[in-house]
Amino acid sequence: MGAFDQVAAFVRVLSSELLGANFEPVYSGASIGDFGDDGGADDSDDVGEAMRRQPGFGALGIIGRPRAPSGGLFAEAIAMRVDGGLQPIGWRDLRLHRAVNPGGSGGTPAEGQLLFAGYGGAFLSHALTDDDVGSARANISTWYVPFDFNGSGVPGKAHVISIDPTPGNSSISLVHADGVRIDLTEDAGTGSPGLVASIDGSTFLRFSGGELSIQAERILLKGNCYVGRNAEAGLPLLAGPASPPCPSLFVSPT
Repeated sequence: MGAFDQVAAFVRVLSSELLGANFEPVYSGASIGDFGDDGGADDSDDVGEAMRRQPGFGALGIIGRPRAPSGGLFAEAIAMRVDGGLQPIGWRDLRLHRAVNPGGSGGTPAEGQLLFAGYGGAFLSHALTDDDVGSARANISTWYVPFDFNGSGVPGKAHVISIDPTPGNSSISLVHADGVRIDLTEDAGTGSPGLVASIDGSTFLRFSGGELSIQAERILLKGNCYVGRNAEAGLPLLAGPASPPCPSLFVSPT
């Protein structure tokens, strides 16, 4: 037994549960001989001492439990040898890497990109901007939630929240999988910051400095409607010559 083996071991996590009044995750499994394989090999011959209902240590603020082994893959941990047995302190699960690269697409994460990933392919990402924002590169943060998977595990739809500080594209976007979206953007199409909400290419609402634009096939305003620069002083609109001209209201003849 080497010096490392006297104080630590690599373990396969077989199950987990919540224990006690603090609902603390505890883990059960067994030590393995080779931590460097691809996670798909049968390491049954390497199984050593058992790990039974041991608490674990990890990154501050991240609480979770790994999935039970499936498809030849499993969560792995580095465990310290303590009086109570093997106590996990560091983790990896190759199923998470596969989940964020569906269908073997690869490429995630990119260099400098950090992910908090889920088994269902969702992730919270902090990627670097291509160029400096000010004196240094900044982060583009994305919350991506895929679903409607095909037989290869590739999603057909996804909800996305994105925060991008890149000059010229500085924006906060909320995008529904069916195309409905709200954007807080550096340029709302008028040369000034604004809000754009859209259902499709022909139905949208846009706020920008001093301007509100609405486009839709049918616009319904229900209730008492006051229109004009001094709307609060408005009078009922009467048909015919009894209605005074209104320089603040423009009506299309068609």
